[in-house]
This record gives sequence, structure tokens and C-alpha cells, in this order.
Amino acid sequence: MNKTLLLFALSFVTFGYTQTNFEEVKKENENLQSLNKVLTSENEYLKKVLDINKPMLETEKENSAFKITKAVGNTKDKTIVLTFLVETKNENKKMVFEDISMVDIEGNGYKIDYFKSSKTFADLALNTPIKLNFSFKDIQGNPLFIKMFRFKTTSQPERNLFEKKKSNVEFKDINVVWD
Repeated sequence: MNKTLLLFALSFVTFGYTQTNFEEVKKENENLQSLNKVLTSENEYLKKVLDINKPMLETEKENSAFKITKAVGNTKDKTIVLTFLVETKNENKKMVFEDISMVDIEGNGYKIDYFKSSKTFADLALNTPIKLNFSFKDIQGNPLFIKMFRFKTTSQPERNLFEKKKSNVEFKDINVVWD
């Protein structure tokens, strides 16, 4: 009888303890589920950012990386906008873009539309990409490829603005997406 009574008392205490512990576990589970939702949304955001900034073409000149991320044509406005990232790899710089032009697959040459484009000078911080958009107008037809996109750069390190380095940057065979 004593053993049965002791077993009954022990199981009653264990049952009571698990009931109080259950509420704590339930709250902790709810907190972890909300944290999981936040981390999932942050993860999706970071995946989208990586896709957005994924380069179609890239090149490096004078310790600066140039990456074309997209080329979009607008049939209504007859324009093509090239979006690219510029990033310095060695030091902070001031960079000027000059003689910006492109040639389509049919050999038609186009000059930049300065009014609808980004500024043609940039202050570059070390390992920080700067996004630039260059717009070209009066596009003939709807070319699916840009045969050549080129420009000249003049970069000056912040430590010595009298030291200038010039580069010619050129991209070939860029796919254009029309909307």
C-alpha cells in the first residue's frame, strides 16, 4: 500500500511539474517560430539582392571593377538603359566617365542621353559598389544585343588628386531585355 501511495504521489508531482514546464516550452516555441519567420524573410531579401546585383558581364581596370547588371530596352520611348556597378578595390577614388557610347548588333552607334542618365562622376569608397544608369535614346528597331558598350575613365585617388589614371572600358555582346 505504501509503495502504491508513494508511486501515486510521485506521479502527481511529476505531472504537476510537467504542466508548469509545458507553458514555458510553449512560450519558447512561439518565440522561436517568430524568429524563424523573421530570418526566413531576411534570407529571401538577401537572395533577391544577390540576384539583382548579379553581373551579366564584368571587367576590371586600374583596380576598379565594372559589372553590368542589366540592360533594359523600352519600346515606347525607344531607349536602352544600361545599369552597372563600379567598385574600387585598392583605395578611395574620384572617377569621371567620358566618351560613353554603344553600338547595336546592326552597327548603329548611340550616344548617351545625359538628362536621363546617372551623373558621369562618382566618389568611390573602398569595396563599396556604386550603381550607375546610362540611358541611350533614339534606338532603331529593338536590338536583342548590344555589340559594344564603351567609355573612358579618369580616376584620381583621394590621397593625391594630381595623380590621374586613364582607362578604356569596353563590354561586348550584352543581352537586352525589352518591355
